[in-house]
Amino acid sequence: MNKATNFLLPKELEAFRSEIEDTLLSTIIIQPYQRSTTLTESKFAGEPYLPSFQTYPKDLTGEPMRLLAQINFAEIPPLLGFPSRGLLQFFISANTFKTTTVNYYEDIFQQFYKVRFYPTVNDSTAHSQQAHFSIPTTLDGFPIRQELALQFQLTQEPISALDYRAQRHLPFLLSSQMDDVQEIYLQHFLGAGAKIGGYAYYLNEDIHQESLLLQRYNVLLLQIDSHDELGIMWADCGVGKFFINREKLLQKDFSDILFQWENY
Repeated sequence: MNKATNFLLPKELEAFRSEIEDTLLSTIIIQPYQRSTTLTESKFAGEPYLPSFQTYPKDLTGEPMRLLAQINFAEIPPLLGFPSRGLLQFFISANTFKTTTVNYYEDIFQQFYKVRFYPTVNDSTAHSQQAHFSIPTTLDGFPIRQELALQFQLTQEPISALDYRAQRHLPFLLSSQMDDVQEIYLQHFLGAGAKIGGYAYYLNEDIHQESLLLQRYNVLLLQIDSHDELGIMWADCGVGKFFINREKLLQKDFSDILFQWENY
């Protein structure tokens, strides 16, 4: 946790500044915008970097997946615990959205999504997957409708209101005598948006709450929130999240990932 003496708070929360600042985590806010990208640039959707030795990811049924996000760590501000270079990719299958329940999906098996990390990036060995087969430009339910370039900003944020750890760190959020304060905290600190690190945004409740298994996925690796103007929409205005274990992240081992998305 990190202290930030210039951290802005609504005046109604100033009495709890010390407790709130104790929960601060560094996070990188992602600002997507419409622009064509190169194979190795950070992006949402679009065409992924694919080294000549690598095959294109397919789901359990053999269907090719589609790139959801690509993060080139050389382009982002340094973030403690995360790689300083290398390229991280997130792929999703169309079947993810065909077989899911009405408003919730959770998976740790990477059968209908895939996370890949390349410690080094070599433009000269990259090739286009289009040379091998065609990836559909539209997939049922795919949350990003167009290629988007990314800008990054390092900041700090307090624990999100629905994070299961908030009950321990900010007990005033549970007090029946503090309804007004709870409402103000909910308005300002839900954890929404696109980001790397920090705290996640939950529409209902934190999925880690009742599961020791899921609690081991204790770092938010990537979050992509709906943004209608940019063509990002998880079903009915939802949010997608990828979590990783802190030790696995330090080891740059991205084989064990929790993927969860939900919508209203």
